[in-house]
Amino acid sequence: MVKATREGILQANPQKRPFVLSRSNFLGGQRYAATWTGDNASKTEHMKASIPMTLNMGLTGQPFNGPDIGGFAQDCNAELLAQWTAIGVYFPFVRNHCSLKEVQQEPWAFGQKTEDVCRTAINRRYRLLPYIYTLFRETSLTGLPVMRPVFMADVSDQALRAEQQAFMLGSDLLIVPRWAEAPALPKGNWAPFTMEDTPDDGYQARLSLRPGAVLPLANLYQNTEEYATDSLTVLVNLDADGRASGQLYEDAGEGFGYRSGDYACYRLDARADGKELRLTVSQTAGQRTRDTRWLRIGQLVGGKVYYSPWQKGTSAVAKLRKK
Repeated sequence: MVKATREGILQANPQKRPFVLSRSNFLGGQRYAATWTGDNASKTEHMKASIPMTLNMGLTGQPFNGPDIGGFAQDCNAELLAQWTAIGVYFPFVRNHCSLKEVQQEPWAFGQKTEDVCRTAINRRYRLLPYIYTLFRETSLTGLPVMRPVFMADVSDQALRAEQQAFMLGSDLLIVPRWAEAPALPKGNWAPFTMEDTPDDGYQARLSLRPGAVLPLANLYQNTEEYATDSLTVLVNLDADGRASGQLYEDAGEGFGYRSGDYACYRLDARADGKELRLTVSQTAGQRTRDTRWLRIGQLVGGKVYYSPWQKGTSAVAKLRKK
């Protein structure tokens, strides 16, 4: 069914990438459609169960999946929607969806507080799009899931094998729900950070960046049509040797030109150099070119992010902060 649907959409509009979504899929169906995990309910236990469910789907070959945020059946409430949205924005597929028989569960349906919590979480998703888009490209080539269990950070650590609350987005970003109780987390200098300069609302997931990782963030946009990477904030967590690296993938965002080279892969390298932190962006693959972009370094030290001024070019320099 999903294969036929995709083929039909391509025949009708061959210059655009189809998006097909199925509530029931079969191994191999990930080549044609994303999957949502069916009719859940507006219950706290279903919110918590959505994490291992999404992880298992990714591990078994269907990386583009996710639940109905807020629950499909039964009435949601303000507290549950706030908690679920604050964690659901890190799933590969993100959607608030419910039955027409239930109460409305748009963020604004439950008042200003819930709306503000959901807005903050959704804004985080938009800012993470350069990283997420790069992850989806990696998944298409390797089969590695977008959303990953924490044991993939250290397969030798047996304590991580049963963890079902915390998870990773790709290999570099650790996500811990605010409601998580004594989660098993990977060892090492995972640097905590926040994306906001406003007071903590008590709902947003705790984020940490892997030691030796560079995380590209976009400016804040309100829809994917506005998405652009002409300026990037690059978060850096240096390893013990004073180095860090990351990846960035770009293409036209639509169509199939990437198959004939209309794309660009970049390597993001950061290193400590005396009293400075130096960042270099170098293209490693693809024929797509772009105008020089603006860069800003955010160094993660002691739970804080120290930002450099914006700099135009393929490199940037910041004052090195000591841990």
